[in-house]
Amino acid sequence: MRFMYSVDLRFLITLFLAFLAGNILLTFVAAQWRKHTNGRKKMIEDVFAEQISNFLYPINGLPPSFIEIQRALRNVGIREEKKSNVQYLIQLMIKTQRALGGVNHEKLKKLYGQIPPYRASIDKVLKSRSPFQKARGIREIHEMDQQHYIKSIAPFRDHPDKYVRREAQIALVSFLGWESLRFLPYLSRKISLWQQIKIVEKLDDLDEAPKIDYIRNAYSTTNPDAIELLLRIIKKFYLYSEIEYVFNNVIHKNYEVRKAAIYCLLSLNVLDHNIKKRLLESIGQIPSDIQRSQLIKYLNKT
Repeated sequence: MRFMYSVDLRFLITLFLAFLAGNILLTFVAAQWRKHTNGRKKMIEDVFAEQISNFLYPINGLPPSFIEIQRALRNVGIREEKKSNVQYLIQLMIKTQRALGGVNHEKLKKLYGQIPPYRASIDKVLKSRSPFQKARGIREIHEMDQQHYIKSIAPFRDHPDKYVRREAQIALVSFLGWESLRFLPYLSRKISLWQQIKIVEKLDDLDEAPKIDYIRNAYSTTNPDAIELLLRIIKKFYLYSEIEYVFNNVIHKNYEVRKAAIYCLLSLNVLDHNIKKRLLESIGQIPSDIQRSQLIKYLNKT
């Protein structure tokens, strides 16, 4: 019996030592891999910084040719078959793009279409089966302002995957501005509240007056989320001329649409006698006690 216990103990000790040695080996390999990866990234960063600096601020007045930049990047591993290197370069370019404006923004936008990863983003959109990769590719394209891909991105605006269609919708707003609203009647899937707010803020960033024709053309949509989005746009930009559309949706069958319409109405603070009269006549058609109460308070206040 003692002999059996002794054998079992030796076996457990041997197993523990093997496990410990395996962990030490894996830790060493992981550390070496991180060291190698960080070293590779540092080389890419240094070459990228040098090439971008020479491209944007040429010392002799003549920027380096695209071929020279391509050659320098290829020498540090920026090649189609090395996807992780290409992805890291794209991330560097996006960070740089965010920090630039004016002429330099346009220069970097042009460079993005010429150096080794120029097809990487659109290939993710068109060739990858992963929704995550498709969404990432679309985001990279609109962040780098590659508007020539708009026809390739447009079909994804109503994609079954919420992240893919979210990025496609934002890309269309970024590229087309108010004209992007013409796609609303063709959207059949959910537009989350977060996405609605993001689209409204993107439109606000355009720094131009709302284009009413595009807004009105979108009124044909039957998608409740798209109607909510339109009501949020009317509210955000104080479009008093569109009060009739707001009024029509106060009695919509969808609770969230009615909610958006009521808040829009409260924000616009419309005092028109005819609108108030019609609201009073329509209150009985609203099934929610809370929403009826909100409108009654509004009518008493005005």
